[in-house]
Amino acid sequence: MTSTFHGLQTAYKGLMSQQAALKTTGHNIANANTEGYTRQRVNFSASQAYPSPGKNAPSLPGQLGTGAEVEHIQRVREHFLDAQYRGGSANVGYWDKKLTSMERMEGVMNEQSETGALAEAMDEFWGALHDLAVNPNDASAREITVQRAAALTDTYNHMTDSLESIKRGLGEELDASVQSVNGLIAQIHDLNEEVAEIEAQGQIPNDLYDHRDRLTDELSEYINIEMVHENPGPHTHPAAEGGISLYVADGDGGRLGGEDGEAIIQGERGNEGHLALSVEKNTEGSAVTGIAFNDDFELLGHHHGKIGALVDSFGYEEEEEGIYPDMLSRLDALMNDFIADFNAVHHEGVDLNGDQGLDFFEIDDDGTMSVNPELMADTDRIAAAKSENAGDGSNALELANVKDSSVFEPTFRSIIGDMAIEVDEARRMSDSSLVRRDTIDMKRQSVSSVSLDEEMTNMIQFQHAYNASSRMITVLDEMLDQVINQMGIVGR
Repeated sequence: MTSTFHGLQTAYKGLMSQQAALKTTGHNIANANTEGYTRQRVNFSASQAYPSPGKNAPSLPGQLGTGAEVEHIQRVREHFLDAQYRGGSANVGYWDKKLTSMERMEGVMNEQSETGALAEAMDEFWGALHDLAVNPNDASAREITVQRAAALTDTYNHMTDSLESIKRGLGEELDASVQSVNGLIAQIHDLNEEVAEIEAQGQIPNDLYDHRDRLTDELSEYINIEMVHENPGPHTHPAAEGGISLYVADGDGGRLGGEDGEAIIQGERGNEGHLALSVEKNTEGSAVTGIAFNDDFELLGHHHGKIGALVDSFGYEEEEEGIYPDMLSRLDALMNDFIADFNAVHHEGVDLNGDQGLDFFEIDDDGTMSVNPELMADTDRIAAAKSENAGDGSNALELANVKDSSVFEPTFRSIIGDMAIEVDEARRMSDSSLVRRDTIDMKRQSVSSVSLDEEMTNMIQFQHAYNASSRMITVLDEMLDQVINQMGIVGR
């Protein structure tokens, strides 16, 4: 026989189950605009039927249901889409940061502006030399030539100084990004420990899972990672997700260090630990010579995410390979060749004093270009002539013809052209990688995000079920009142 109050207990379980579902629906609605929140779902299951199997079980036509209970509250999330999103996020982080670096370089080179470009300063200098060839004895023509030369050196020095300044800024940003990576790793590690403590009590910390996934998404913008969910251990709920272990991915579907390589975050119970990312530079601080996790996983040569783009832009290894070192090296070689060619022609000329020409341009050990101070102080020292004839401007014409005989202009056009191609490629790759990641994110959000329409429908559904369970209790109460208070009073 079942208890007289069996129905009340069944209705009570239904009441509590629907109440839990309504609370979960309210939690979803409240977090509809919370970044990184994953909608939650209440999974119901029928409670154990009566009677339980056994030799002493009462004889009934069949088992009676005892109601429903909440089995667990589960996040609605697809881990496969998470893995795809994080791989795409690393690509977005790399190309977006590379594009930003290239655009800053493009702004410094300034070839599309009306003033300040190196090519324009060079054209004005060539023009001044042509004027000097026509009027070699004109003091104003000589002064203009020197001033145009000074403007050329100032433009070049400003360009290289600006590139060096941006390069130093990229180095500082790299250091800050490494600190951000280590901060995220430490936070994920702490969340692993907190999750393990709660799971050990049989609970499912869905909101902590969300926080951990959100931090992992952020980390994936800096480096390419692979996430593995570890076994939560004994005495935990079957739906518990456990700790996560993070590995450094090589971009080709594998892990740095191989399949048995150490994780940067250990998510197994009893083995929670994490590594720290560090960056090493050469003695001048001008290039990265190593970037690794505790010297175990060298990332140099595996450039992904924001960290990889910053290393590529700032420069790496002793030869200082990279975007900015390469540009500075090409500009330095270009100007050194130009100065050598120009000074060689100037040496062949004669100034107004009848002396052989001096070095017209000088370049210091630190790469600073300048006009010979003696020429700045006395423009008569410009060797515009081939002879001592006062009206001879043939050497000035030879100096102007260096424009055609030297490789300055075609080389400089090549530098600008290569830069434009790289900027276009970075912009195209940044746009395409962003589209791919956003497409994956849309699929992920279609599974995990909160739909207010769906939640309102669920709320009505759970409300009606709650009301029905409440009505069931009322009916059972009236029935019990009839049994207890109205039965057996006939004939009194």
